[in-house]
Amino acid sequence: MDIAVFLTAAKAYPPPQNPDGTQMRFSYGTAGFRTVGTTLNSTVFRSGALAAVRSRVTGRACGIVITASHNPEFDNGIKLVDCTGGMLPTSWEADAESLANAESDDEMKRVLEKLLALDEPAESLHPPPPPGLDAGNIPYVFLARDTRPTGPELAKAALAGAKAAGATVDDLGLNTTPQGHFAVYASYRGAPNTEEAYYKRLAQGYASLLKEDGDHDDSSPVEPIFVDCANGVGAGKFTKLINAVEETGVSIPIKLHNHEGTPGTLNNQVGADYVQKEQKPPKFGGFDALPSNAKCVSIDGDADRLVYFYTDENKKTTLLDGDKIAALVATHVSGLLKRCGESLLDPVTKKPLDVGVVQTAYANGASTKYIEQVLKMKTKCTPTGVKWLHPAAEAFDVGVYFEANGHGTALFSETAIDRIRTVAENSDGSLPADALRALKSLLALTEAINPAVGDALSGVLVVEAILQAKRWGLRDWNTMYSDLPSKQVKVKVQDRSVITTTDAERRCMTPSGMQQAIDAKVSEFGNDARAFARPSGTEDVVRVYAEAATREGADSLAKEVSKVVYTFAGGTGDAP
Repeated sequence: MDIAVFLTAAKAYPPPQNPDGTQMRFSYGTAGFRTVGTTLNSTVFRSGALAAVRSRVTGRACGIVITASHNPEFDNGIKLVDCTGGMLPTSWEADAESLANAESDDEMKRVLEKLLALDEPAESLHPPPPPGLDAGNIPYVFLARDTRPTGPELAKAALAGAKAAGATVDDLGLNTTPQGHFAVYASYRGAPNTEEAYYKRLAQGYASLLKEDGDHDDSSPVEPIFVDCANGVGAGKFTKLINAVEETGVSIPIKLHNHEGTPGTLNNQVGADYVQKEQKPPKFGGFDALPSNAKCVSIDGDADRLVYFYTDENKKTTLLDGDKIAALVATHVSGLLKRCGESLLDPVTKKPLDVGVVQTAYANGASTKYIEQVLKMKTKCTPTGVKWLHPAAEAFDVGVYFEANGHGTALFSETAIDRIRTVAENSDGSLPADALRALKSLLALTEAINPAVGDALSGVLVVEAILQAKRWGLRDWNTMYSDLPSKQVKVKVQDRSVITTTDAERRCMTPSGMQQAIDAKVSEFGNDARAFARPSGTEDVVRVYAEAATREGADSLAKEVSKVVYTFAGGTGDAP
């Protein structure tokens, strides 16, 4: 990399100024940089260079997605995709922030020289690329964006930054965040990485699941699925995926709402985040006029989250969030593994595949009990964010994770996939027919679900295939367990960084005395009660979560803990 060339190019993208003339500063949150889109040109330009440097250091292509996910339309951001298709390593986040906020050429030069001096051909946690695979033209950066008005200009800035750092850029144009991750994931493995390859993989996996799972026939489901696309990039991509599914000879009766050409603003009282937080249908898109108990899904602006819901005859909305999706997928995987019998035991140690579900503190307590006590599966709790969940899931042979917000996937290790495929292909009639079908279903599941990151489009296919296999409707699914009532609220504070946490963000270390005060409030609401407070990774607020045995208890506990946070952490505005 010619740093001097990059520094010259950077002159065209000066950092924005605050009203007092100081340089505006940007923080790297849970999933990258995210704030008002019109302020991000310099940050995106520099992040383009960071992706190029990461590609040079790892020897593989990396990626950039210009999106602010579920945030309002006027926001935008950048998600950086590491060479394996996952998120940028946490060890690089501070340097990404330093580069974005550097106030001089010397500061930028120091950050870049530090990163270029690193010698890490791949993160040790991840599998190496296939032996002998040609890395191609390095540095190489895939670039995608969502439909936000500031997207085209920011994409140009990212492209300019990556090129100034010496990278070849593959501009994917309008793509979902999961599609951006998939392009990098497939490239790393020498697999087809085009948008068409993405649709083909998911569609064929879905068709195979329908063929192999359960005792149902190959006829398509008759119950329509009404999908709220949040007026985002997912609508057009869903249409292409539906077409790819139909090319396999099966169909999926999806009806798209809140898409291009319909009135409405991106993520404005629509989308997965709105439905999950408010626990009510999208305000727009005609969901109030649907038949009672209609099967509904909401995705978010960049199509990496999904939640299901239905509204009964009494206008009561029932939410099936990421916890319920994780439980459904885990139940299905557990059932398939049982049907496989001893065929998947390690040939030497005779140990079964190591299977687990990864959750965050936001996971409903009832879901954790169901997974541990009914499914007898391991659970692990991590801090909020895919950057923590995904690596924890990779530590299992089969790891399932879905945040309560609906962002998640299921991961199969290379060892697990090889073992499943080897047994399936070499059965020679020695396996019972049902065990062989279960093995083929597991292989189909690895194709139908996006292994790179949470993906709303693939998530809908997987959920629908499982529901068909079980002959379940949404009410049947919902009876797996009953959620404890919960409540989430935001508390505005002067400086969210005064709160530091431990135990997967479930307990506060600072400010002094705040956790003890929270514990005292929780103790007043019974054995099922719990609550925590954590600084947001994407907004200048503190998030409070509360659970209790009753709706009134959860609401009251959330209010009481909000008061504690307001008092101890320097609340601003009206007190809770």
